[in-house]
Amino acid sequence: MKIIPCNSEISHYKVAEKLLEEGVTMIHVINGREGVILPEACSSMKIVHLNFSYRYGIDDFCVDKRGIRASLSFRGVPQFCDIPWSAVCAISSQNTDQYFIWVTAFEASEIEQFLPPEIRGEFSEIRDQSLLDEIPYLKEFAFDEVLKKLDGESPEEESWESEEEEEDDPGEFPPLRFV
Repeated sequence: MKIIPCNSEISHYKVAEKLLEEGVTMIHVINGREGVILPEACSSMKIVHLNFSYRYGIDDFCVDKRGIRASLSFRGVPQFCDIPWSAVCAISSQNTDQYFIWVTAFEASEIEQFLPPEIRGEFSEIRDQSLLDEIPYLKEFAFDEVLKKLDGESPEEESWESEEEEEDDPGEFPPLRFV
């Protein structure tokens, strides 16, 4: 699997949206972060790995700029999960063979605790630097505000109307594909 380092300039939402179009997507969540709602069965896990897919046909499934939510099955019982993007440390897909990991999701002390030794150094170096020039592929996943700053525009210059037009309808899903 190809590990792709990310920092706060890379949008969790855009990555998740893209990978979900390809199929089952695993969201890796730091348990205990503010706003995270998980079943009691997950309480002892530091990192929780949850599979999401449009193909599951979950009625309350929603992915938007705030986070990802759905009633997932735990031992055959649906339980509601609400994951804000601030608690997501990685998003991966077996279909695309990609593993996006956000080093900025971890506190400095947690990097030692959560990341394997062979990649710790690499990730601690990228915390505060821009990855868009180093990994051009990530530009499509960058936050719009970051790109505007790079292009010399200020995010405050946007009108209220343009923000409203960009809002996604959480009830909309991409077309179903038969496999």
